Amino acid sequence: MKRIAGELGVSITTVSKALNNHDDIGPATRARVLAKVAELGYQPNAVARSLTTRRSHTLGIVIPDLMHSFFVEIIAGFEQIARARGYGLLLCSSSEDARKERGELDLLRQRQVDGIVLASANASGNTDLLQRLTSLGIGLVMIDRDDHAAVACDRVVTDDELVGRLATSHLIANGYRRIAHIAGPPVVHARRREEGYRAALDAAGIRSRREWIVRGGFMEADGHRAMAKLLAVKPHVEAVFATNDPAAIGAMKAIWAAGLRVPEDIAVVGVGDIALGDLLRVPLTTVSWSRQEEGRRAAELLLERIGPKPQAPPQRIVIPPELIVRRSSGA
Repeated sequence: MKRIAGELGVSITTVSKALNNHDDIGPATRARVLAKVAELGYQPNAVARSLTTRRSHTLGIVIPDLMHSFFVEIIAGFEQIARARGYGLLLCSSSEDARKERGELDLLRQRQVDGIVLASANASGNTDLLQRLTSLGIGLVMIDRDDHAAVACDRVVTDDELVGRLATSHLIANGYRRIAHIAGPPVVHARRREEGYRAALDAAGIRSRREWIVRGGFMEADGHRAMAKLLAVKPHVEAVFATNDPAAIGAMKAIWAAGLRVPEDIAVVGVGDIALGDLLRVPLTTVSWSRQEEGRRAAELLLERIGPKPQAPPQRIVIPPELIVRRSSGA
């Protein structure tokens, strides 16, 4: 940096601020510094810089499933903002296992990341660790899942109660009355989707039956097992609202395996607009929202939180959902 400063006739501090995107450096000066950096092939020492600034310029992301296109799209939106600000990313998967999530979070702490984005795998199990991370000054943004109410952090979610109402009301509007629900695990956003399902039935004057709700999960196999139970219910259910798209796909496979048709015998609606959902054997009706926007807003909140002037109190941003109608719901 000393050589760059000398050749440009500026201070080392000015060069450092330009490289670290400080707001008090004008665009013309920053451009001159970056041009000289490119000319000289200068590569800042990340370890040395972290010792000086106490920032690693690295962010951690912990999601439940690396194969789920839903989370991949969120990461794409997040990366677009983070990379532009000079931050590297460390990506981890919890595999919907709270113990594994705890290990990944602790690993990110050891790597001295500046902030973490988390789609939590458990409703309460890791609250103590998350509180410890925030007390250490590590920024935290919860995405998609609104658990750990005792943790003061920024959140970017959708309106999951509305998700359940949109899906169920659509099936009711299509003339179905015996509508089942494949529920998720005991996490907040899954419970809210179930609440929306119940609210839509109540609003239509449909009395819910206990056997119409089967506890499943977020994986395709969970939906398949839950649907197998629903197929034994008498009188038979006419439609199913699944807690997410993988569970809905598992439900459709169970329906087909039983020799029944979608939607002629049983209609199905999912959540999340999974990639290629429109190219399934029967295109899947779903409730969706912008995952790219969710990722971008999460990045903006996190970078603001770990910046020189963090904003308080924590913010909660809600991305509105919308119904995407395809053939599986009988429309």
